[in-house]
Amino acid sequence: MERGLKNYIEAIQSDIAALVYSDGEGASFEDKFTEHCLEILDGAGKSEGASVLSYIHPDSQGRIDWKLNGYCLKDEFKDDDNKVYFETLDLFITHFNHTSYDFNIQKSDFEKNINQIKKFLNAALKGHIDYIDPAQSELNALLKIIVKQKANFIRINVFFLINGNSNHNLDTTTIKGYDDLKIYIHVWDIQRFYKLNENSSNREPIEIKFKDFLTNNLLGIQCLKVPDLDELYECYLAIVPGDVLSKLYDLHSNELLESNVRAFLGQAGKFNKGIRDTIRDKPQMFLPYNNGITATAENVETEMIENQLYLTKMNDFQIVNGGQTTASLFHTQKKYKDADVSKVFVQMKLTVIKDIDQKNIEVPNIARYANSQNKVSELDLSSNNPYFVQIESISRKKYVIDPENRNLSTIWYFERVNGQYKESLNKLTTPVQQRKFKEQNPTNQKFVKSDVAKFINIWELEPHYVSQGAQKNFIHYTKKINELVKKNKLPGENFYKKLIANAILFKTVDKLFGRKNIDAIGDTNLKSFTVAYTISYFYYLTDNRLDLWKIYEEQRVDARIINDLQKLIVFVYNKLVSASNGSLISEYAKRESSWKLLKEENYKINFQNYNDCFVTEELVLSREIETEEIDNKSENNLMNITKILGFGNKFWDGMSKYISNIDSLKTMSTDIWEIANKIKRSKNLNARDISIGNKILVYIEVNQIDIEEIKLLSNEIDVEVVDIKAIYDRLKLINKNDWAKIFDLGEQTKIFDNLELANLKSVQKSITKSETVKEVNVVNALKSIKKLVKFGLNY
Repeated sequence: MERGLKNYIEAIQSDIAALVYSDGEGASFEDKFTEHCLEILDGAGKSEGASVLSYIHPDSQGRIDWKLNGYCLKDEFKDDDNKVYFETLDLFITHFNHTSYDFNIQKSDFEKNINQIKKFLNAALKGHIDYIDPAQSELNALLKIIVKQKANFIRINVFFLINGNSNHNLDTTTIKGYDDLKIYIHVWDIQRFYKLNENSSNREPIEIKFKDFLTNNLLGIQCLKVPDLDELYECYLAIVPGDVLSKLYDLHSNELLESNVRAFLGQAGKFNKGIRDTIRDKPQMFLPYNNGITATAENVETEMIENQLYLTKMNDFQIVNGGQTTASLFHTQKKYKDADVSKVFVQMKLTVIKDIDQKNIEVPNIARYANSQNKVSELDLSSNNPYFVQIESISRKKYVIDPENRNLSTIWYFERVNGQYKESLNKLTTPVQQRKFKEQNPTNQKFVKSDVAKFINIWELEPHYVSQGAQKNFIHYTKKINELVKKNKLPGENFYKKLIANAILFKTVDKLFGRKNIDAIGDTNLKSFTVAYTISYFYYLTDNRLDLWKIYEEQRVDARIINDLQKLIVFVYNKLVSASNGSLISEYAKRESSWKLLKEENYKINFQNYNDCFVTEELVLSREIETEEIDNKSENNLMNITKILGFGNKFWDGMSKYISNIDSLKTMSTDIWEIANKIKRSKNLNARDISIGNKILVYIEVNQIDIEEIKLLSNEIDVEVVDIKAIYDRLKLINKNDWAKIFDLGEQTKIFDNLELANLKSVQKSITKSETVKEVNVVNALKSIKKLVKFGLNY
């Protein structure tokens, strides 16, 4: 097995285990694997706001008759009569092996799973499933919708999720009596998820061979290549037959749309009457009437036929302008039998970005400038958004107390780019280093961009957006933060505390819902909606005055708050179920009207019983304002020192020998040896040490130098190095009143000598004023404070 795949499997196993662990005993590995896969597919644009819906129906002998693991209704569409329906039904079935992620599914198991989901679909379409327990409200509601909308479904996607590998494939299937309904089978095994993970765009490229869509044995469409004007791209102009675009939309739906355009413009929506009438009445005039489409591709294949250039194949094809045109061609042809799209032709401008590194930058720009009818934000949805870059920067600096062991400090790891956590871990070469990294960056404290959107939109009382799924909620959040970025209002320490406190509260309430078949308050398929609504409702009832700083500093929610939330979540769950009136709660929860209805309830929380957990409205407002924080030299300085110390004296001693043979660096050999010596003797690093250390660290990263090989050049024994920045952050969490207690107790007990007391006061002053502080002083300050544990003070 290749190393990358092995690392990916280890990472996904760890993620699933963390999800199960967070739910406690009784949690289903299969459900959590499904949940994890749905999030990946949502982010990749394969599904949209899909929900876990786990149900197994046994046959008369107790074997599995049919099975379902999840669902999604998507591609909402309004026709000419303003009727709303869903074009697409996504169904999910999971094959989960509890013993291994490295197995090949047997053909018999493959066919068995496909037959189980087909049996469900067959019975559901025909309305034969009328025996489900009423408590399974979401499944019953889904069954009603399938029966009601079966004539409107254009396609049904069956996603077969496997935590191993499959050598078997099946593209399509049929249900007897519904031969015209297109049912696509999408097999997603570990290998396919891994390939998606390795793709920089985090989605599967759409590959198009024109011969598959053209008649008369044509290999491609005639095109004109624009002369190369720039090394960055090449451009083609072509006339595309309308029936080709219609077929492409039929097969790929909104996946054809470039992610930003899909995000900001929404889906095709109602028919464009002008496009519809032109297709029906004057199809030959479509070309002069319509502006055409603008598209991008990663690469294309062309062929010269009788002195004419033809486009034969496109890889990673995305429409950045013209989604309305493409969708209307398909829907008009489907609804009106007199519509002849074979007479329709559409002009296309196709741009091929040659430089893959520039692709994620330029494609959103093309989308922005090519779209003249709808404004697309100046900032794309990428990880490079300055807002997320800033959150990442803050997250790497902020250590917090481990509430279970106050002697440990940990980090909430913000994974701005997919796979960052895994990459950071893999850069560490020894098991000891990797274990330490995991201790300081526990997987249950890893969070991603969509989590940021979820936590903050709940705080801002928008649970209906959160209920629309990770992707749509993220888009809504991005629109808001882009306005802040334009005004150069980036997140600071105040925002970060609010963010992490909300993460802690979310995880707490998520656990309160309970576990499937153990202690759940209701249908666990409704947990995500209930949790989002419960937290927002709690904020609403308490005027958003919860002391988030207290949660951040203690890294847990007060037991009195948890007690009230336990009652509130039951209330909210029951209200969602009753108010939805038998409809899908996953759809009901997406509406703003549903949130307004909950706010009208007369529920009372007597938070005067724990008034110390709340703050004044004025303080809440003041915490929303980021102080103009001058570059915190002390914090940045300690970050640099911590990084340098982390490589150990053995590495730096070896490095002093390694560079002695490199002309451009050998003058620093003695300085680097001095760094090793200071680490060995626990001495402070000066400004010169830090500057030289940083230069060397950049050098080894750029040149990909093996750290372990450098250590082999040294005869030194590594001394244990403490994490200075972690200690600094622990001391920073001590508030003014607690510092006063420390000094008072020190005076009373005489436990500190004069030098210790002076050092403590100096460190406290430096932290308060964000002044530079020496690392040895920080370490000694913590040692002094630990002496007070026997008097009941534990920091």
